[in-house]
Amino acid sequence: MRSTILILGVLALIFGSLTAGYCYEDQDAACEYNVSFSSPPVEIDRDDICFTDSPVNKLERGIINMATFWMELPAEVAKVSKEQDPATGVTIGAVNGVIISAVRGVTGIYDTATFPVASYSKPAMKPEYAWQAADEKIKAWLW
Repeated sequence: MRSTILILGVLALIFGSLTAGYCYEDQDAACEYNVSFSSPPVEIDRDDICFTDSPVNKLERGIINMATFWMELPAEVAKVSKEQDPATGVTIGAVNGVIISAVRGVTGIYDTATFPVASYSKPAMKPEYAWQAADEKIKAWLW
């Protein structure tokens, strides 16, 4: 397990250094900056480096979803409890939550394993992260 984490960390650093500062034409102006190689050297602010739509973003999404896939379970219980009743939420919602959690975990593994391959900006599941889904569904149930 340690060697897998170490390898993923090294790959993230390698791909991060290769893609750091690389912005696509259609991104917002906040992500764009100009670097010239004239003297004196230009300092690059770390806040100007853009990782949106890069392999680093896909790797990050995969690792976060692998770590937080379990959050889909209470989110589904809350969703079904709000739509129907708490007893149904605890039974049917728990079953739905286990299934969606498994799918979220698999998509996390997929994103982590295929992060060097293109399609960086299209997450396999919506919302992009499990904690976002849990936040939305639990807030809707409580408030």
